[in-house]
Amino acid sequence: MENQPQKFKEQFFSQIYGDYVSKIYRFVAFKVDSESIAEDITSEAFTRLWKQIYLEVQVKNPSAFLYKTAKNLLIDHYRAKEKRPGDLGETAMLIKDESQDIEKKAILASDMDQVKKALAQLGCDQAQAVSLYYIEQEPLSEIAKSLGKSQSATRAMIHRGMKQLRNILEA
Repeated sequence: MENQPQKFKEQFFSQIYGDYVSKIYRFVAFKVDSESIAEDITSEAFTRLWKQIYLEVQVKNPSAFLYKTAKNLLIDHYRAKEKRPGDLGETAMLIKDESQDIEKKAILASDMDQVKKALAQLGCDQAQAVSLYYIEQEPLSEIAKSLGKSQSATRAMIHRGMKQLRNILEA
């Protein structure tokens, strides 16, 4: 990738963007309450990848880079959120839009809140592994790389995480 023409860098980034934008967005959206925040964090993750490519810093695993960057941005988001009062965010948008089936939205939001709260009770890596495997449907090998663990350790982590989630949700 070193000293490559600008067009090659753009094509490389465009390919990665096309392959991962929806995956990274879903990963982030599942962890925040607002679509706009999810979009902002996703955008920032890709902006940081573009800067690395543009500066010709070698990124060996773009997928792991994006997930790790998104995870760090989420941590930053929640740290900043603790310092300022909460807002209504997407909840206000649900109330405004009368064309939506509010009952269905409320049930879905309630279910998602329960799953999010249950995931929050797991360890950070375990919650990430479960989310990537079951929600993002990432291959085990990619999850293991992004967590810096072996595939067997990652598989065990996912299995234990699902067992804990089941216990939490059934309680």
